[in-house]
Amino acid sequence: MIQFTSLAQSDLLDTAERGRRVVVFDIRGKYVLSFLLLVVITILATNTYLEYALGEWMESQLVTELRRHAETGRSLVEAQEQALTPTVLNPLAHQLGQHPDLRITLIAADGQVLGDSQRDDEEVRAMANQGQQPEFLAAIQEGFGQSKHYFDTSSRPMLYVAVPFRHALSGSGVVRVATAMESVRFVNNRLHWIILTAGLIAGLAAVTLSSLSAHWTTRSQRHLIAGAEQMARSRHAPRIEVAANDELAGLAGFLNRLVEEKNLTWTQLSEQKSQMTAVLHSMNEGVLALDGQQHITLMNRSAQHLLGLPQPVPGQPLATLLPANVLAGLGLDRNLSSTQPGHAEFDLGGPPPRRVMATVTFLHEHQGHVVVLRDVTEKHRLDTIRRDFVANVSHELRTPVSVLQANAQTLLDGALEDPQYSRLLLEAMERNANRLAQIIADLLDLSRLEADQVIVDRQAIPLLAVVQEVVELVQGTADTKQIALQIEMPPALMVYADAEVLRRILINFLDNAIKYIPDHSRITVRTRTVQEQRRLEVVDNGPGIAPQHRERLFERFYRVDSGRSRKMGGTGLGLSIVKHLADKMGERVGMEAVEPQGSLFWVTLSPPST
Repeated sequence: MIQFTSLAQSDLLDTAERGRRVVVFDIRGKYVLSFLLLVVITILATNTYLEYALGEWMESQLVTELRRHAETGRSLVEAQEQALTPTVLNPLAHQLGQHPDLRITLIAADGQVLGDSQRDDEEVRAMANQGQQPEFLAAIQEGFGQSKHYFDTSSRPMLYVAVPFRHALSGSGVVRVATAMESVRFVNNRLHWIILTAGLIAGLAAVTLSSLSAHWTTRSQRHLIAGAEQMARSRHAPRIEVAANDELAGLAGFLNRLVEEKNLTWTQLSEQKSQMTAVLHSMNEGVLALDGQQHITLMNRSAQHLLGLPQPVPGQPLATLLPANVLAGLGLDRNLSSTQPGHAEFDLGGPPPRRVMATVTFLHEHQGHVVVLRDVTEKHRLDTIRRDFVANVSHELRTPVSVLQANAQTLLDGALEDPQYSRLLLEAMERNANRLAQIIADLLDLSRLEADQVIVDRQAIPLLAVVQEVVELVQGTADTKQIALQIEMPPALMVYADAEVLRRILINFLDNAIKYIPDHSRITVRTRTVQEQRRLEVVDNGPGIAPQHRERLFERFYRVDSGRSRKMGGTGLGLSIVKHLADKMGERVGMEAVEPQGSLFWVTLSPPST
């Protein structure tokens, strides 16, 4: 595989020598480390599993044992023939809790302790209410409860099991049995130290045995690596002799053959590489050479730059660089040995985004293909602009041009002699001529924005002054429809924006609102913070915009009501220009509905840079 870098032979030899010395130093250590790591992982996994499993099993056994004691206590309590009082139940609790590791507590339904195997009658009456303990609540609600926590001032964790009882004279209550968790912890700790001790012994044995095994198994490998080092340092290195009859002996034979052919091929490859590098690097088109499995074997600088790669990626599959639909268009997803050329265009992400034409041809003397990449971004952009311009302008100009033609023909046919009728025709011609002029002006503005010919000068400006200036400009139009204009914003608010661009955005928002809302309505210009982003908003209480139109409001020539928009002089380009202006400032625009009715148009504002 040919690389597009020029290294002296001595540099290659030094690099190979350093790499092989690292291998000689590390190979035995890797064997030892692998054995030791395996032992450590096994010990840790065994210790973790046994601690968890044994703890769960012992706790389950304790719960079963405690529940059996609780059931016995419940039977004795329910068998009492007199009212359940501390005087009656405390001796019974002492009788049930004779085992030193068990604590029996008899609790009434309201949480009051009636008896405890470790308290006398006076102490039982002074005990705190147990009605909020989890095992008590579970026993009352579900018929059985268990939990682990500390009892009163005891510093030992306790395991509690509780079952309910029902007495004919005194109502219901709970029998609770508790024992310390120290036995479980003791067994777990003992098992933990036993496993660690066994692990240390196993680790020492693993280190010793793995060291001996590594020394024996890597002896031939170290001899082979030493011979390869001599080959890398000199063109006339001695042959490598390996006293074995396995894969290493075969590898030594291959290395011996390689050193004989190296000198002959080195000169030829160097000359071919120099010629090919000069040709490929002088090309403006990107060139990728692929092998039979579509792995990249060659890449020139133009392809590297076009694909946005910091360095060449020889050996990498082409599918990691080009999308699947492009491979399908080139025919590389069907037949790797196809001899038919293929073409495909696709987009590359930016910045800046680019359009690329890819052409694939078959390598006749070798298995594989050559892919040539051409940057057709500018051509594609110009074609798109021309196509959209022709389609949209022809559509928008059809009506005013038709009116002008029809009115002019009517005047020529004799209507010019009728002063009243001719005046009406001329006024219609003037309106449509003005409409044509407005469409052309908007198209020119939009074209300049899309061609990145508009310069934006962002600086810290007082927002209120810009808003007041725009409101004064549209105040006359609003007064004719008796529309109230309000401003709600802090007087000292500063924003980082282009004042002229911000004026054009706000004028468009206000002009649209005044045109399309009924008379006697209200428009508010305000600032608001939404999701930590300050916005300038124009809110009206008009009829609003239907949901199906909201996503497309900022498209060129899109109108919610085409007939009404044309009647009011709209070109369908205003909001598209607004979006491009906001993009030029690095801001966003949008529209939202207002409840119960109305529309809200907004543009984000950036704070002054510090």
